[in-house]
Amino acid sequence: MKRFVLAAVIAAVGCTVAFAKSGTFSNLASLNAPEPVYITEQEHLVSAIAGSILNIAAFADHFETGDAFHVRNVQPGGKPAKFTLARRAELFTVEVPGQVWAPRSYVRLARSFMADGAGLSISEDPAVDRADLASVLDAGAEGIRTQNGRLSRLLAEHPRSAALHERAALLLANAAKRRPEVDRPQLLCRMTAHLAVARALHQGALSAEGEQAERLLTVLAGRQEPATGAPVGRQWADGPAVFGEPSRIEILPLPAGSDRP
Repeated sequence: MKRFVLAAVIAAVGCTVAFAKSGTFSNLASLNAPEPVYITEQEHLVSAIAGSILNIAAFADHFETGDAFHVRNVQPGGKPAKFTLARRAELFTVEVPGQVWAPRSYVRLARSFMADGAGLSISEDPAVDRADLASVLDAGAEGIRTQNGRLSRLLAEHPRSAALHERAALLLANAAKRRPEVDRPQLLCRMTAHLAVARALHQGALSAEGEQAERLLTVLAGRQEPATGAPVGRQWADGPAVFGEPSRIEILPLPAGSDRP
């Protein structure tokens, strides 16, 4: 009897090795592996913009952001490109022109998350920045840090102010033009999110400052467009770049471990 049991065990081990060599187990494991939230650089950028909009809304309306968006380009090479954004039971479609940093393309998404409750109405806070515009547009490195802290505090107090989101976009434009091109995409995603939210809050339109910010975004984005099918680069391996923790607002990304400016 013992010999029979031993023989059965040896046979089972042999089958296991055979399955492993044939790749059967690895194939089964791959079926159970979670699907990546994006697989190309363009999809990552769309995910980053949508994630930033979601986190702005989460701060404004005091809800948890929850799951990230799964983004897929369902019309690669098409004009316009079409992306699906899936999150829980929600499914959104975003169509973008030649480059992904196009605030108008994300306004419907922003309206959905910035809406008052379950209704279609969106309340706008009339708060504005009383500081001179030059203090934001012409600030040097130290001035950008100062303005980041000041405007971040204003936005924390008035997250539904379209005017403040437009100022935030202008500050990001100033910071982006001073950084190497490799460091700009995250800032352009944040610019796009702020301007999409500003449009959503202000009935689809921008003020003169918002239009200025959008022109600067177009210029900066024109130098950055990734290849349509480019695989996700190493710099995107950490997951979607989002606005920040819903418990606070920071316009510019903060270095790891640093506190609010």
